[in-house]
Amino acid sequence: MNFSRIAEIERFAQALIKGAAMGLYLTPKPGLVDLADCGSHPDLTMAKMERSLHILADYLEEMIRSLADNEHFICRALIGRKAEEVMFKVLGTNSHKGYIFLSGLLINARWHAGSHDESAMEKAVVAAAAQYFTAQGEADATNGRSARLRYGTGGIVREAQRGLPSLFTCGVPAYLDAIGRTGSFSIACFHTLSRLMQTVEDTTTLHRGGAMGLARIRRDGLRLEQVIAENGDHISFLEDLNFEYSRLNLTMGGVADMLSLTLGYLTACGLLTGERDRSRHHGLRSIGRCAAGR
Repeated sequence: MNFSRIAEIERFAQALIKGAAMGLYLTPKPGLVDLADCGSHPDLTMAKMERSLHILADYLEEMIRSLADNEHFICRALIGRKAEEVMFKVLGTNSHKGYIFLSGLLINARWHAGSHDESAMEKAVVAAAAQYFTAQGEADATNGRSARLRYGTGGIVREAQRGLPSLFTCGVPAYLDAIGRTGSFSIACFHTLSRLMQTVEDTTTLHRGGAMGLARIRRDGLRLEQVIAENGDHISFLEDLNFEYSRLNLTMGGVADMLSLTLGYLTACGLLTGERDRSRHHGLRSIGRCAAGR
């Protein structure tokens, strides 16, 4: 057994949990649970979300054990399903369901890629997604699947099949661009949020608000980016959005998952504090801004 390899993947998993925590505590986030309120989720509280993080950590620990034991891929798919069931049983809601899938996919990719190199990681994600959907298929009845069928969008499925472009070609470069320019972790996070709002095919938004809801979030993401660029009061802008989203029952769980995944990946790569750490991650490509509505 390669203990150094296991230690590396354990550190990677810990970074993904930290990313989920940072995404959760970032405040304010329109329509989402944060330190101010529960947004458009009356069934959720900060305490529930924090408990959910512990379930997530247990899940990733089990995933690593499965990888170290060289179990068949289907075993890890079943571990993910079990984690969803535990989360729903304990909390009465699937608070981190999307992140269970995405973090598990990334853990599998990191194990097989052997490093943080983005090109290798993307290829490993594509391979893992193909393996997953071939062996497991899609869930029979979920809100995400219903939204994908109704609106003809790819959602998290297409995201995985394409190698997580919202992470590698949007979230990561958006954050590094902002932290490099401003040196502010908070501003970099909100800038990344603005870019992800413009690009993620968020099926939770489609389920709650339809095509008009998704169009609204994309417009608001562009406006948030402009407010930040003009040194405006982006906090007040986000607080106003949160009031509106709560009134409209609008949310963006897919965007939240991708923000957390971005922060987790950057933490794992030693890049959270910006450009001065870039040399630690030689495989990181220099990518321009993500195109809205790709």
